[in-house]
Amino acid sequence: MGKPAIILIVLSVALIILLAVMIVLIRISTKQQLQRNREELLHLREQLGDLMPPRLKALDDWKVELHTALRLADKDRPHKRGEERDQYDRQVLNHMLHYERFAEFFKQTNKRLDGFASRLKEQFSLSDREIMFVCLSALSLSDEQIALIMEYSTASIPTTRKRIGNKLGIANSADWKDRILGLINQD
Repeated sequence: MGKPAIILIVLSVALIILLAVMIVLIRISTKQQLQRNREELLHLREQLGDLMPPRLKALDDWKVELHTALRLADKDRPHKRGEERDQYDRQVLNHMLHYERFAEFFKQTNKRLDGFASRLKEQFSLSDREIMFVCLSALSLSDEQIALIMEYSTASIPTTRKRIGNKLGIANSADWKDRILGLINQD
C-alpha cells in the first residue's frame, strides 16, 4: 500500500470519528435544550396558574401528574409490543386512575373538577363508562392508552368518541377537545 492509500484511510477514519463526535454533541445539545424548554414551561405554568380557572388548573395538574407517572413507569415497560406490554400498561394506568372501581374514578373526577362528572351524568345522561371516556380524553391520553384502560380495541375509540360526541352536541372530532374543556370550565 502506498502513502496516498494510507492517508486516505486515516482521513476516512478521522471523518468517521468526527461525525460520531458531532452526533453525540448534537444529542447532548438537544437534551439540554429539551430540559431548558421543560423548565421554561414549568415556570410559565406557575405564573399562569393563578390566572387559570380553578377547574382547568385542576385538570392541568391531573394531566401533569398522570404523564409524569407514565414517563416514570416507561422505564420498566417491556420493549416488545404484545400482551405482556399491554398488561403492564393496564396495571400502571389502573393504579393511577383507579379504573377497577368506577365509583372511585367518578369521585376523584368530581373532587378534582368540582362536580364535572355529576354534571355530565345529569345534563347529558352519560353512563359511568362514557364519563370515564370523556375524562380520559380530557387528560390527553392517546387512543391506545384509552383503549387499554377501557378495555376497548384501539379501532373502536373514534366510533366511541363520535357516539359520545353526539350526546354532548359535538359536531365533529376536531371540536371534541375544545368542547370538553368548555364543559369542564362551565359553571
